[in-house]
Amino acid sequence: MLGCNRLYELEDSGPDQACQRQPDPDAPPNAIFSSHKGSGLNLNLHLAPRIPPAAPAQPAVLNVFYFLHAGPYAAPVKMPVTSELTLPVPVLPPVPSSSLAPAHPLIARADRSRLYDHLLPLRRLEFLTLNRDVLKTISDFCAPGDAIQLAMTCKDAYELAMPRVLADVSIGDPAYGDGPDRLLKFCQFMLADPRRRIRHLRALRLLEGAFARVLYVRSIERLEADFSPADVLADLLLQADNLRVVQIRDAEPLFQSHPAVYEALAQLSYLKELSLYYIGNSSLKAMSQLRSTPSIIENGLWKDGPRPQGDITPFGPFVESMRHLKLWECGCMLESIIDRHVWANLHTLEIGGRIAKISELAHAFPNLRRLTFYLEFSVKPETGPVTCWPELDYLETSAPIPSFPSPARRLQLQYPVGATPGSHNSSDLKTLPLMERANPVVLSCTVSDAVPLTMLERMKGAMPSMRYLELVYTDAYGRAGVHWSAFREWAERNIYILRTTAISGLCIAYTGADDSSSVSETRQERYLSLARTLAKEITSLQYVAVGVQKADVGMYAFDSTWYQVSDRPADEDEDELVLERLPSVEADRVREMLQATRREP
Repeated sequence: MLGCNRLYELEDSGPDQACQRQPDPDAPPNAIFSSHKGSGLNLNLHLAPRIPPAAPAQPAVLNVFYFLHAGPYAAPVKMPVTSELTLPVPVLPPVPSSSLAPAHPLIARADRSRLYDHLLPLRRLEFLTLNRDVLKTISDFCAPGDAIQLAMTCKDAYELAMPRVLADVSIGDPAYGDGPDRLLKFCQFMLADPRRRIRHLRALRLLEGAFARVLYVRSIERLEADFSPADVLADLLLQADNLRVVQIRDAEPLFQSHPAVYEALAQLSYLKELSLYYIGNSSLKAMSQLRSTPSIIENGLWKDGPRPQGDITPFGPFVESMRHLKLWECGCMLESIIDRHVWANLHTLEIGGRIAKISELAHAFPNLRRLTFYLEFSVKPETGPVTCWPELDYLETSAPIPSFPSPARRLQLQYPVGATPGSHNSSDLKTLPLMERANPVVLSCTVSDAVPLTMLERMKGAMPSMRYLELVYTDAYGRAGVHWSAFREWAERNIYILRTTAISGLCIAYTGADDSSSVSETRQERYLSLARTLAKEITSLQYVAVGVQKADVGMYAFDSTWYQVSDRPADEDEDELVLERLPSVEADRVREMLQATRREP
């Protein structure tokens, strides 16, 4: 994704020199491509000498060469072929032993280097002389910043990299100081050559600063809405036929001040994802007029005064196409349509605010697999026994729902258990029936040091199907960090509760206020020691991780070290327990595997 803070400065003409693709007439006969002066984009390849003419017919033997990693001798590989053709291997005559073992080792290395250079001479291969499909693939994998740097090297590289730069554009990020001026220049840049530029645009994200201008009144910073780029934005949208993703944070005030923008948005034919955060009646009208049938729709907060009862909702035309619906703080929008349609194809619902009964959600979305209750929300109580989904694959909630009626394979609690001191606080008491009803196989939860031992034992008893646990330990109020010594003491004191469980994976972390040991070796010794203790206490463990929570990334984002129990002695001797530390790539794979653990029949 491109943070568009200097895109408009790029012109069609790159640096004065153009990257040529003609071969060097002075190159030796065994050079496939030669180097050109003036270009800094070169690859070094070892190329084999010219293959001599074929010898007379011999038995059908095909000699295979690996030009990039060949040694002085190549062994023939026998393969069935239709014609009798032998490609002999160029073999150097034996080198005298005296030349291979001179008196001084530096001389020996120099001679060996000359020997290999004679067989595999080093030649430069220009980057832009590679096949265009290869170059396109390389460009697609470039980060946006790298693609911009590549585009500024020369004209040919500009033509190669700009489609990647323009594919996903984000404007209005406060971290970059983007604003209305940046958006205006971007639109003007695209409209200056629409045939060559607009066709590459696939995703356009207008964040919170795209229509906000920073003003200073008596040295106090304040934001003021500025929709001056709206007209050129509408012109851009009218020609952006290949747009697939549109995100507009200030959608409702933008549509009210410039209706031409939502009229242009409604004309897009291939839109797959639409995100309008601040919404109102104009936003609903825009969605109801969409020519495309997006599969993902996101709405945030109602921003148009009181919402009229029985309003014309925009979701009806997308009953068949919608797969993912996000209503972060406007779940009330479903009230007027919950009885009108059944979304059989919708599998993910993220919702907040005032929410209908769970049974009504189950009726409207019978095939739901993932359900998230976002931030502050309220659910209407049921009046009797209800039948909902047979099982959800994923349930995430920011508050306990004691009456939740369906099991969930994976349960993630976005609130700390025991954040309010006291052995009988209402939040904890509501969490227990939620755990019991969901009976998850995979659980992610945060507990504080205020949680009593009896609560931990009841939590374990409520989830007999649990096989993988992600546990974060925090302070009594769930806000500050804890020290390593307190974390280790708590873990060693309470972890015996899991001794009788059948969990195969455990990832335990703490909200570290600080780490008294900044030395990596010491920190790893601590992690290994605690991991060994956990693996000894819980005999069913196959994988264990110890680390610290990365709160700035997410509630369950960890900087942890993973270990695999590779050997467990029969007498459970801790000294003989073998833990193998996993590399980071393998650790990520193991965590994904554990999070995908299925429920046993």
